[in-house]
Amino acid sequence: MDFFFNPSKVAVIGASGKKGKIGYEIMNSLLGSGVKIFPVNPNESEIMGIKCYKDLLEIEDQIDLMVISLNANQIPEIISKGCKKGVKGSIIISGGFGEIGKDGKMLEDKVVEIAKNCGMRIIGPNCIGVFSSTDKFDTFFQSREAMKRPGPGPVSFMTQSGTYGVTLLELLEESKVGVSKFVSLGNKIDVNENDLLDYFYNDNKTKIIAAYLEGFSNGRLFFKKSFEISKKKPIVVLKAGKNMEGTIAAKSHTGALAENYIVFEGAAKQSGIIVVDDIEEMVDILKILAFQKIPKDGRVLLITNGAGPCVVTADAIGESKNLKMAILNEFQKKSLRDILPEFSIISNPLDLTGSATPEWYEKALEILKDGDNIDIIILYFVIPNAPIYRNIDHLYNLFSKNWMKTLVVVISGGEYSKNVSRKLEEMGIPVITTARRVVNALDKIVEYSRWKNHRD
Repeated sequence: MDFFFNPSKVAVIGASGKKGKIGYEIMNSLLGSGVKIFPVNPNESEIMGIKCYKDLLEIEDQIDLMVISLNANQIPEIISKGCKKGVKGSIIISGGFGEIGKDGKMLEDKVVEIAKNCGMRIIGPNCIGVFSSTDKFDTFFQSREAMKRPGPGPVSFMTQSGTYGVTLLELLEESKVGVSKFVSLGNKIDVNENDLLDYFYNDNKTKIIAAYLEGFSNGRLFFKKSFEISKKKPIVVLKAGKNMEGTIAAKSHTGALAENYIVFEGAAKQSGIIVVDDIEEMVDILKILAFQKIPKDGRVLLITNGAGPCVVTADAIGESKNLKMAILNEFQKKSLRDILPEFSIISNPLDLTGSATPEWYEKALEILKDGDNIDIIILYFVIPNAPIYRNIDHLYNLFSKNWMKTLVVVISGGEYSKNVSRKLEEMGIPVITTARRVVNALDKIVEYSRWKNHRD
């Protein structure tokens, strides 16, 4: 399916020269991709300085991909013309299909039948299309000014919700977690989650697979594939339709028939899938997986210059399934006492107090980095504390070293603290905002780690 992500020649069916129209924004997105674009609109002769064709069949060049934004009832005819022209694939942006009921479903079936007869693959309908950071190719109707695109990175994401797709892409860009490929599946009348599992698995730029799904095309096949893929690449899934209300909403959104969520959770656990509860948790987990090594187990050490959040974290760890507080051995305790001020609390949490400088954290990490009794170190920073704020460059230097362990930073606060968090994430350090969120994310990552280690 490479032609969906790096085509040479793309026809935009329903292209427009008017700002604010979906056909205009698709053209605008494609202009930055370096592909040859063929706008098609019977009412235009030129769009954005590019010759516009009255009809697809007027184009002399071979077309790899069509991006279609027309009324739903016009789609079967354009798919037929695409078949005559030998187009490999189509992305149908338009809605008005299975999500609206019986008539829309009949229209979907007609489109599928036409495309299958000539071997054309289809993404959508009712979607925002695709994105490839490496090829700088995207079909979005969200303008580049309003929505930043992530740079290259290890995550590939499939979604049945264009809104969640936009949200995740922006959050990953903000967190500096790059993206390899993105696909908005929409109603997935042809290309589905199982096709993309295979594609992402074989994409050497994809290290982590993420998905928002409302229903499965073939659930048994999805879990069978996931079981094998999860041994090599983590799969993180947000599944909608937990109850009757969610199931009804999913059907009206993409026409999806949501499955029993309890059955899904059980099958996902057996297959090594990391199941998340919301988009924020997905971002937290993707940040840790992208920036840090996967921990072998769940023994956690907390280091802080402000004890309150660590108490909440310890509570959360006590309630978690897969984490526990690491226990310092006597050698570690003695070594820490020898190099830290006498008022430091040598325990877990390791409380360096409000007087702590970045150098104290560094000294502690030097002693703890080789300890086989610790898998994860969570570092808490109250950034406005003067010894941190006045030595902020040393704080950044602290993270230029390899500390061996899985490191996660927790920082909360206002604009200055947020700026520090952004800088750390630019350096490849995952920053989470609250104790509960960091524990929830790590708990699920450790569960996956244990599943994977059991099968290695």
